[in-house]
Amino acid sequence: MIPVQQAMHALSRVAPPVAAEIAYRQFVSLGAAEKVHPRDAAIHARARIGALDVNGGPVVTYTWGTGPETVILVHGWRSRGSRWATLIAALESPERTVIAFDAPGNGDSPGDRTTVLDYAAIVRLLAARNGNVQAVVGHSFGVLASFLAVREGVSTARLVGISGMASATQLLDTFSAQIGLTERAKHGLGERFQRRVFPNESDLWHRFVAELDPTENRIPLLLVHDDGDPIVPVAQVDLIAQAHLGAVRVERTTGLGHHRILNDPDVVGAIRDFIDAPVDSLAHPDPAALDAQVSGQPHRFESSAGPGGQPA
Repeated sequence: MIPVQQAMHALSRVAPPVAAEIAYRQFVSLGAAEKVHPRDAAIHARARIGALDVNGGPVVTYTWGTGPETVILVHGWRSRGSRWATLIAALESPERTVIAFDAPGNGDSPGDRTTVLDYAAIVRLLAARNGNVQAVVGHSFGVLASFLAVREGVSTARLVGISGMASATQLLDTFSAQIGLTERAKHGLGERFQRRVFPNESDLWHRFVAELDPTENRIPLLLVHDDGDPIVPVAQVDLIAQAHLGAVRVERTTGLGHHRILNDPDVVGAIRDFIDAPVDSLAHPDPAALDAQVSGQPHRFESSAGPGGQPA
């Protein structure tokens, strides 16, 4: 354990409520807003900047293109819309409108708190405003929000999840392990989070999952995850895939971690091809053409990230 973990673990043993309180403040904190990476600046600068009102606060949106087909990109926790620059460049087309945003307290959107419900509300508003959503693409925490938005009413032809967790429980488990909480302190953290952030949710741990409606089997799903992801364990991709009744394609990478995966040319190419492909070919794929069905062996990309890639 590193010193911070050792200290929190020791505090968890002698004073679990105190440790849970300290952990809660860290768990909900967004920290300093991330700035645009120089690598992403040119694409970011070309966006048309707009705004949405979400729960009484402004959310900054970014739009590329004016085509009739809409793609919505949903960034992760403590991130920003410009993180999608490499994928945006690959998706730009006269037939397409690509939209990203900065969730409350992220990027250029003001605020110091946000939740998965904010993310899902933003996706709903963007889908309602633009229509004809051909794909919702989420990364990390954004995967959870994307599934929630689609399960609760957003219509999309395809869904893409990159480095996503299967449930909010995984967030709690991973965070608690990272800072060294005991089981009792972790339970206290979970209770505080539910009581203070979601007081009207009877069971948020079952609502906030990367699953669609049990009767939904028409939306093709592409999942991409790195074997060595240090933030969201790769086992999460299997849980998401197993819960989906529609066509599922799983791509596993090696050596790309949690963030560099967004800029890898092979990963970006696979997502672009998935979005470009006719929906019927994804919903009823040729078994010989897909080596990444959940019932088969996932395809593996070797790392092709350059030295300027984002750290894992």
